[in-house]
Amino acid sequence: MNLVDKILKKLNKKYGIEHADIGVVSGSGLSSAIPELDNVIKISYQELGLPKSKVQGHSGNFVFGELNGKRVVIISRMHFYESGDIAKVRLPFDIVAKLGVKQMILMTSCGGLNKSFKVGDVMLIEDQINMSGINPLVGIENLAFINMSNCYDLELRNEVKTIARQEELDLREGVFCQMSGPTYETNAEVEMLRKLGADSVSMSTAHDCIVANYYGMKVVGFSVIVNVFTGEQANLNHQEVLDNAQKACDKVKKILVNLI
Repeated sequence: MNLVDKILKKLNKKYGIEHADIGVVSGSGLSSAIPELDNVIKISYQELGLPKSKVQGHSGNFVFGELNGKRVVIISRMHFYESGDIAKVRLPFDIVAKLGVKQMILMTSCGGLNKSFKVGDVMLIEDQINMSGINPLVGIENLAFINMSNCYDLELRNEVKTIARQEELDLREGVFCQMSGPTYETNAEVEMLRKLGADSVSMSTAHDCIVANYYGMKVVGFSVIVNVFTGEQANLNHQEVLDNAQKACDKVKKILVNLI
C-alpha cells in the first residue's frame, strides 16, 4: 500500500473522513482569510507521515469542516523549494483528489508587478505563467497531457466578480507568475516578468493549479499583494509578507464565504 492509500485509510478509520467537496489552499499569512468552519477536524501532516512545513505562516495541517452544506478541506501547501522534490508538492492534491474534491480555491501572497497595484490589493488570477523551471506533472505515474487554456475556471471567475460587485469590494484581475524561490526576484527579473505580461509573482500556486487541473478540479485563484516592486525593496522579507497579508484577509474572507 502506497503512502496516499495509507493516509486515506487512516483518515477514514480514525476520523471518519470519506469525502470532501471543496479544497482551499492558503498562502503565507492568509489563514485569517479562511471562513470559520463547522465540525472541524484538524490533522497534522506529521501524524499522517507527510513532511512538516519549513515555512513560517504555513500550518502543516489538513483541516476538515463544513460550510454552507459543503464539506471543505483546508490544505497546507508544500513548496518545491523546501525539498526540491516535485512529487511532494503533489502529495496533498493526490490525497484530496481521492476524497472527491472537485473545486479548488488557491490563495497566494504575492509581489505586485503591475505598477498600479498597492499593498492589500486582491487580484483574481485569470491566467498564469510557470517560470519555476519544472512542471509538477514531471514523473507522475499516470502521465497525461493537460489542457491549461481554462486553468482558472471562467465560470468561477465570473462568479467571484459578481460577488465582489455585490459586496462592493475592489477586485483586481491579472496574470500570475510562479518563480521557484526561495529568493525574491532581482530588479532585472522583475522587469523581465513585466515584459512577459505578469501582474503578480510568488514562489508557489502555479504548481498547485497544474496538479488540480490534472485531477479535473475547477480552480479559482487569488493573489494577495503584500509588496510592490519599485526597484528599492530594501526591507523585503518574509515578516513583511506575513504582516501585509493581513490587510486583505477580510476582503478575501467575504468572497470565500459567498463562493463556498
